Amino acid sequence: MITLETERLHMRPLGVEDFDAFYSYGSVPENMTYMIFGPYTKETAKGYLEMVENWWREEPPKIYEFAVTLKETEQMIGNCGLYLDDERRSTGMLGWCFHRDHWNRGYATEAVKAIMKFGFEDLDLHRIHAECNADNLASAKVMEHVGMRREGHFINNRFDRVGDKKMWYSEFFYGILKDEFIGENE
Repeated sequence: MITLETERLHMRPLGVEDFDAFYSYGSVPENMTYMIFGPYTKETAKGYLEMVENWWREEPPKIYEFAVTLKETEQMIGNCGLYLDDERRSTGMLGWCFHRDHWNRGYATEAVKAIMKFGFEDLDLHRIHAECNADNLASAKVMEHVGMRREGHFINNRFDRVGDKKMWYSEFFYGILKDEFIGENE
């Protein structure tokens, strides 16, 4: 089982046993405002967690979705994933979602940095990228705090859900190369 640790966090494979914690934030509209999925119903949350368990069973996995827990209590406060883009498995995309009760404490930055280290050092990825709704300034800050550069600002390029409405919205695209990440973290 792959696990990652930071100063304050423990990250382990997300699975069906995490239903209660996952549903506690995945079902809350405020928590899911800028996500293209959710808010989850009990059925869709269960289905997602079953799908995640299947991803972990692939050899080797192409998607790594971690439960993020506090080291002190093992309370799950969010999830963070790395999704490999191609068959060469040389690039990956980041994603994360944290319970709103744990926002603005640096946990997302800490978890994202750990998963980037895993991607570059253990999976030998060449590049990692992420994107967010341009109104989601908190996620943009996380990407900047971990050393990613904004590579694009696409205006009204995506038609999807924001809050409880389907609409056109703008996105920020960020990226970082292995050499840049390793150089910053030596």
